Amino acid sequence: MSSCLAGFRLTHKLARTLTIKRTHTDPGHSSKRQMTKMAKIVLTETETEICTLLNRVADHIRATTNEQLTLRIAGGWVRDKLLGLASHDIDIAVDHMSGFTLAQHVTSYMQLHSIATSSVGKINSNPSRSKHLETATTKVLGQFVDFVHLRSETYEEDSRIPQIEFGTPEEDARRRDITINALFYNLQTREVEDFTGRGLKDLEEGVVRTPMDAEQTFKDDPLRVLRVLRFASRFGYEIEKETARAMEREVVRSELERKISRERVGVEVEKMAEGERPVLAIQLILKFGLYECVFRAPSRETWADDVDVDAMAAESVTRCTLKMLDEASLHALIPSQYSVTLHDRRILILASYVYPFHAAVAADRKRNASVALLVVRDGLKLPTNDADSIAAVHMLVPRITAMAALCCAGPVERNTLGHLIRDAGARWIVATVFAAAVQLHKGVSTDQVVATFSAFIRAVKEAELEDAFKLKHIVNGRDVATLLGCRTGPGIKPVLDRIMDWQLAHPRGTHDECREFIIEEIAPHMPL
Repeated sequence: MSSCLAGFRLTHKLARTLTIKRTHTDPGHSSKRQMTKMAKIVLTETETEICTLLNRVADHIRATTNEQLTLRIAGGWVRDKLLGLASHDIDIAVDHMSGFTLAQHVTSYMQLHSIATSSVGKINSNPSRSKHLETATTKVLGQFVDFVHLRSETYEEDSRIPQIEFGTPEEDARRRDITINALFYNLQTREVEDFTGRGLKDLEEGVVRTPMDAEQTFKDDPLRVLRVLRFASRFGYEIEKETARAMEREVVRSELERKISRERVGVEVEKMAEGERPVLAIQLILKFGLYECVFRAPSRETWADDVDVDAMAAESVTRCTLKMLDEASLHALIPSQYSVTLHDRRILILASYVYPFHAAVAADRKRNASVALLVVRDGLKLPTNDADSIAAVHMLVPRITAMAALCCAGPVERNTLGHLIRDAGARWIVATVFAAAVQLHKGVSTDQVVATFSAFIRAVKEAELEDAFKLKHIVNGRDVATLLGCRTGPGIKPVLDRIMDWQLAHPRGTHDECREFIIEEIAPHMPL
């Protein structure tokens, strides 16, 4: 085995069981993970079958072409399996041929042995989306597997798009973002290979570091700064000191601002928001002075007012949002059809991240728009639906907060409550959770926040208004126009609004009673 393995070795001891063994002593070591010096990884039955099949393919290629290739599983799968986590993200790295060619060999071999196959897909390189290498993908024993070739990268001074060549395992490991993502599992020897010499130790100690000089690594591809933050927050790991110092340098921040597309920034932020530790993620963004760079707002010249942006509020609101998401007594009241989903949680975390912009408005395409919306839509390039949802949640906070206070104080008229639910739409529960979090952020006690917003949810349920936004007019616009002797069109909207107000106030009202209301209360006041 290469000396680059730096004394680390992982040997296949049992069928489907792998064992890490550290063969040198480190007197300064104290494990911060729940990994012992003899940590085990258990392969699933499917993973074992896939590895065996791919080894047979490699043997077949060697026998028929004299190509002495080696297959390795690369990156995240190795890391996750060492941590005892399930992973379905199998990336096969091959030397001496392209991933697409290997995938074709795999498919041909499976067809030869009457094993079900699927077509080989080719994902072309797309540097603007941080996809620097062509990847092939196909199903192997029912599971998608990606195939790439080992590579080396060199960078021009003014670009994060590398020049790519076939590389050795050592070169491929060194060009990766962090050491714990640079581990390989050799299918032939059934060993984990640590060509950086630090990956296994860093995984055991809970450390995030770059394989090579951190500043140069970040200057080559500044996206790695955000990936360091994401993996540190995902696993709760510490960022190694030299890596952290490099992230704090102005030249690195400048390169991040200059070279990285907003789409790539958005992808990393989205993954942080969806992770287990979104508070730690925003803490790290703030700690390294990256908030304005990551959450890029439109130029201040376009803002309607000079609003103060307190970036630190993002951490507090995120923490309070998670607290409200964990508040069992509040969620026990939520109607089952509106239970908070993973998508809702993602929207709430993103809304928390951009909360510092909630009061700001800026010009946008000949109209004004929430700066938070523009940050999400343009600064992070996330879907317009996400931006609209986040802006709506921000906008609903004061209205829901005020209504919750009224509900806590006493009965509220059904139509008043119903109009709010109709305006909020299906997101009324998400907006309620966020409004509660904002109150907690502002210093209101947890008990008071829970009592107030529980009263609001309870009032909505008791009035049977959970689905008020789905309510249709009991008398439609065409029938209203006929009753009033007027034309349909935008001009009839105020009349329909009054009809809806009547419906909300009279939940048992009939079609005939509504017609009577129109004739007696609305018609006499219509202009001739």
